[in-house]
Amino acid sequence: MAQTFHLLLLLLAGAQALLMAVDEGIFHRRRGLDRFERWGHVADTALFALALAIPALWEPSRAALISYSSLGVASCLLITKDEWIHAAACNPIEQWCHAMLFILHGALIIVVGVLWSLEPSAWELKALPLTVLGWGLYQYFYWNIYYVRRSHK
Repeated sequence: MAQTFHLLLLLLAGAQALLMAVDEGIFHRRRGLDRFERWGHVADTALFALALAIPALWEPSRAALISYSSLGVASCLLITKDEWIHAAACNPIEQWCHAMLFILHGALIIVVGVLWSLEPSAWELKALPLTVLGWGLYQYFYWNIYYVRRSHK
């Protein structure tokens, strides 16, 4: 049973990474991001990494599960904050990309939770928050330092 969730987690995380690369590498760079989105995306990623850190660092317990579930739900809600901006700024294919990312985000939180309950020492549970944290650092440095300095020259 755990093997199924290992595979599912890798497939979902891979799909999310691919769509994030498309969103970032094509859509965001084409249109640029305003200050709210630049910082908002970093906040989205930080909260997701914080939620994922719980299964990476703790054994399943009632308190850990409540913390993980609460942070997971908060993360799913926070990522929707930009949709008023996206409604005006994004073309339909970018909107679809965001919708797919929302679906994958929630699905990943669920699959991580299930895998955590089946195999708390799974390597994916340790690697995923580090990967997400790395992505968040890229977002911070690219959009809030490099992009801002480049656009103010």
